[in-house]
Amino acid sequence: MQLNDEIGILALGNLLRRDEGIGVHILQALQGQIPEQVEIMDGGTSGLELLGFLESKKRLIILDAVNAGVDPGEVIEWGKDEVPMYTTGKISMHQMSFAEVLYWAHLTGGLPDEIVVIGIQPDSMEWGIDPTKKAAEGIPTAVSKVLSCLERWQEVPPHEGTLRA
Repeated sequence: MQLNDEIGILALGNLLRRDEGIGVHILQALQGQIPEQVEIMDGGTSGLELLGFLESKKRLIILDAVNAGVDPGEVIEWGKDEVPMYTTGKISMHQMSFAEVLYWAHLTGGLPDEIVVIGIQPDSMEWGIDPTKKAAEGIPTAVSKVLSCLERWQEVPPHEGTLRA
């Protein structure tokens, strides 16, 4: 599969908080399956410093724990229009959520043309380095969704989309 370097995969999450790190666990499960032309980044718990990576991509897959109010372990896939770009829930005044990073990219005109979030509904955000059994069971489905998305993008070249406010 020949893809261009304008496609990125960004994994988010804190590996010390069980299912909070599921995005990074999905990325680890993808090892050896992602075409080398696709740039990958383990964004961990980074904030605004991820803006440059976002702005350099036309198409972006984000891997993360997603609280969508569904059963723990269920895999969620959101398109660009479904992704929240601002949130009020913060742990501290200095923390910037990834939704706010997306908002800043939107404000600066650097938001990728296509964004897909592939996530897993967490079961526990308690301290611990391994995901829960329920969340871990969703990883193969999430991996399949990532690979399917990359295949779709291979078939359709990137476009210069217009951003709706």
